[in-house]
Amino acid sequence: MRRWFAMLLIAASLAQTPAAACSDEAMPAVRARMEQPEVLRGRFVQEKHLKGFRNPLRSEGRMLLVRERGIAWDTTEPFASSAVLTREKLTSELPDGSRQTLLDAADGPAAGATASLLMALVAGDLDVLAERFEIEETLLDDGAWQLELRPREPALQRVFARFQLNGDRHVREVLIEETGGDTTRVSLLELSSEPAQPSPAEVARFD
Repeated sequence: MRRWFAMLLIAASLAQTPAAACSDEAMPAVRARMEQPEVLRGRFVQEKHLKGFRNPLRSEGRMLLVRERGIAWDTTEPFASSAVLTREKLTSELPDGSRQTLLDAADGPAAGATASLLMALVAGDLDVLAERFEIEETLLDDGAWQLELRPREPALQRVFARFQLNGDRHVREVLIEETGGDTTRVSLLELSSEPAQPSPAEVARFD
């Protein structure tokens, strides 16, 4: 997962085009189907398909979304690692409890925009996504939906061909297609918003 974090940062640092204005009415049908719980917990499975290789690189673990604070990824397979993403920074939690900052909005506007974009992809923040992507929405049966996102900025276009979000009440899958032919699929499983309030320990992860 860190690889496409880094690729987004590089592309954002090269982007010169200001974010596009976003209408409050953007994607009203998808908005009506989505919930915005304060906290969301579940599992994730990531599969990275490299061009020319048959078998994908796979990782999995637990995720925690606390809206207005951030997302925590705790990888359990193939080896243990943790990362915490907020709209301001991306940090890696080391086995000894210390943290390493991988991305910090204080380093410049590109870093801040990248952190915000990463949060938006997983949390389904449609306003942020509409600023950076041309979006086509498709409504499916049983309350499901699909969004196809194509980057507006040339710098992002050079790295990413498109993103696709699939979901219903929540984002269930993020598909990333790179211009070089590699793809990454992040599936969000067993999502639950109960208990409805984050515990003190969950909140502390984002301090």
